[in-house]
Amino acid sequence: MEKTVLKLQEFYALETELLGLKNTQTDEVISKGLLGEKIKLTTKYWLNDLVKKISSEKEELDKLKTELITKYGTSDGNGNLIIPFYINEVIDEETKEVTSREVNPNFQLFQKEFNDLLNEEREIEHYSFKLEDFDNVESEGVYSTFFKLIKVSEENA
Repeated sequence: MEKTVLKLQEFYALETELLGLKNTQTDEVISKGLLGEKIKLTTKYWLNDLVKKISSEKEELDKLKTELITKYGTSDGNGNLIIPFYINEVIDEETKEVTSREVNPNFQLFQKEFNDLLNEEREIEHYSFKLEDFDNVESEGVYSTFFKLIKVSEENA
């Protein structure tokens, strides 16, 4: 097993690189992900193991994000917490245009704390992927975060 240090924001990117991405409104596949490629079964096993570890880390991150939303958010009257970008908006009744507004200081505080959180680093333990594990993969995908987890031998460098 190997250990790699990633920023928390890279956990989101890595999950997308492995599982792919769909447009939730149209169901269009934007990226099929590395697990959608034709890969040896053993390699897929270890990729799935990695996805489980990423998901666990993301669950923890989502809890911290929810705590920040609770800390800086306000009720929208429907039982939801929101952190609007602007507050104290004044809208002209005739033109329906915004005539004045202020940036919400709570949004700025939330954004700063969440960005700081996303830049924190965590170590993830994973199978020692080798470049040879992916010799037969022909892909249009870009897996720049996943490439950080691949061990390249001197003969392949």
